[in-house]
Amino acid sequence: MTTMQSEVFEALRAIDIPEAMALKAATALSRRDEDVADLKSDMRLLKWMVGSTIGLTLLLLSAMIAGTITISIRLGELGGQVTQLAQRIH
Repeated sequence: MTTMQSEVFEALRAIDIPEAMALKAATALSRRDEDVADLKSDMRLLKWMVGSTIGLTLLLLSAMIAGTITISIRLGELGGQVTQLAQRIH
Protein backbone atom coordinates (compact mmCIF):
# COMPACT_ATOMS: atom_id res chain seq x y z
CA MET A 1 0.00 0.00 0.00
CA THR A 2 1.42 3.41 -0.96
CA THR A 3 1.69 6.24 1.55
CA MET A 4 -1.26 8.16 0.14
CA GLN A 5 -3.32 5.01 -0.17
CA SER A 6 -2.65 4.11 3.46
CA GLU A 7 -3.50 7.67 4.59
CA VAL A 8 -6.85 7.51 2.76
CA PHE A 9 -7.49 4.05 4.21
CA GLU A 10 -6.75 5.25 7.75
CA ALA A 11 -8.95 8.34 7.30
CA LEU A 12 -11.86 6.22 6.10
CA ARG A 13 -11.39 3.77 8.94
CA ALA A 14 -11.34 6.71 11.40
CA ILE A 15 -14.90 7.59 10.37
CA ASP A 16 -16.04 3.98 10.85
CA ILE A 17 -16.13 2.86 7.22
CA PRO A 18 -15.84 -0.94 7.05
CA GLU A 19 -12.32 -2.18 6.30
CA ALA A 20 -13.19 -3.80 2.96
CA MET A 21 -14.92 -0.66 1.68
CA ALA A 22 -12.12 1.61 2.90
CA LEU A 23 -9.54 -0.57 1.14
CA LYS A 24 -11.52 -0.52 -2.13
CA ALA A 25 -11.92 3.27 -1.96
CA ALA A 26 -8.22 3.85 -1.24
CA THR A 27 -7.24 1.53 -4.10
CA ALA A 28 -9.61 3.32 -6.49
CA LEU A 29 -8.11 6.68 -5.55
CA SER A 30 -4.57 5.42 -6.15
CA ARG A 31 -5.61 4.14 -9.62
CA ARG A 32 -7.02 7.60 -10.36
CA ASP A 33 -3.68 9.15 -9.43
CA GLU A 34 -1.88 6.76 -11.77
CA ASP A 35 -4.29 7.75 -14.57
CA VAL A 36 -3.64 11.44 -13.91
CA ALA A 37 0.12 10.82 -14.06
CA ASP A 38 -0.30 9.02 -17.40
CA LEU A 39 -2.37 11.92 -18.76
CA LYS A 40 0.27 14.43 -17.67
CA SER A 41 2.93 12.41 -19.45
CA ASP A 42 0.82 12.28 -22.61
CA MET A 43 0.22 16.04 -22.42
CA ARG A 44 3.98 16.70 -22.22
CA LEU A 45 4.49 14.60 -25.35
CA LEU A 46 1.65 16.38 -27.18
CA LYS A 47 3.01 19.80 -26.21
CA TRP A 48 6.42 18.82 -27.55
CA MET A 49 4.88 17.53 -30.79
CA VAL A 50 2.78 20.67 -31.32
CA GLY A 51 5.75 22.92 -30.55
CA SER A 52 7.99 21.13 -33.02
CA THR A 53 5.25 21.21 -35.67
CA ILE A 54 4.80 24.96 -35.21
CA GLY A 55 8.57 25.46 -35.38
CA LEU A 56 8.92 23.44 -38.58
CA THR A 57 5.94 25.23 -40.12
CA LEU A 58 7.48 28.63 -39.38
CA LEU A 59 10.82 27.44 -40.76
CA LEU A 60 9.22 26.21 -43.98
CA LEU A 61 7.09 29.35 -44.28
CA SER A 62 10.12 31.61 -43.92
CA ALA A 63 12.01 29.51 -46.49
CA MET A 64 9.08 29.80 -48.89
CA ILE A 65 8.88 33.57 -48.41
CA ALA A 66 12.62 33.93 -48.94
CA GLY A 67 12.36 31.71 -52.03
CA THR A 68 9.45 33.74 -53.38
CA ILE A 69 11.41 36.97 -53.04
CA THR A 70 14.35 35.39 -54.85
CA ILE A 71 12.08 34.08 -57.62
CA SER A 72 10.41 37.47 -58.08
CA ILE A 73 13.82 39.17 -58.32
CA ARG A 74 14.95 36.64 -60.92
CA LEU A 75 11.71 37.07 -62.85
CA GLY A 76 12.30 40.83 -62.83
CA GLU A 77 15.79 40.30 -64.21
CA LEU A 78 14.42 37.94 -66.84
CA GLY A 79 11.81 40.52 -67.83
CA GLY A 80 14.56 43.11 -68.26
CA GLN A 81 16.54 40.74 -70.46
CA VAL A 82 13.48 40.00 -72.59
CA THR A 83 12.89 43.74 -72.98
CA GLN A 84 16.51 44.26 -74.11
CA LEU A 85 16.22 41.43 -76.63
CA ALA A 86 12.96 42.83 -77.96
CA GLN A 87 14.58 46.26 -78.43
CA ARG A 88 17.52 44.74 -80.31
CA ILE A 89 15.19 42.87 -82.66
CA HIS A 90 13.19 45.98 -83.57
